[in-house]
Amino acid sequence: MKTIHVGVLAILLCAPAVADVQAQQPARPGKERAAPAPKITEEQAKKVALERIPGEVTDVTIERKQGRNVYVVEIRTSDGDEKDVFVDIASGQIVGTD
Repeated sequence: MKTIHVGVLAILLCAPAVADVQAQQPARPGKERAAPAPKITEEQAKKVALERIPGEVTDVTIERKQGRNVYVVEIRTSDGDEKDVFVDIASGQIVGTD
């Protein structure tokens, strides 16, 4: 009976250390990290992008550009060109166009 108590105590004492080590390990190769939750909505990103480049929004995706997670807002301009506007998902700032 004493052996069982010692075993349970050892497990309880080691569990936090194991969890700490696992939390500090880098992500395994091949595993992608999930993008952080946007602080602005897709609709807000569209509005910001259309203020920069007027036209019709044809697509919106979240990608990593210039070291940031951004909404890539694709816009068809009045002359038929396609432009991309990169809107930071955290700040709502435009960080570039393409």
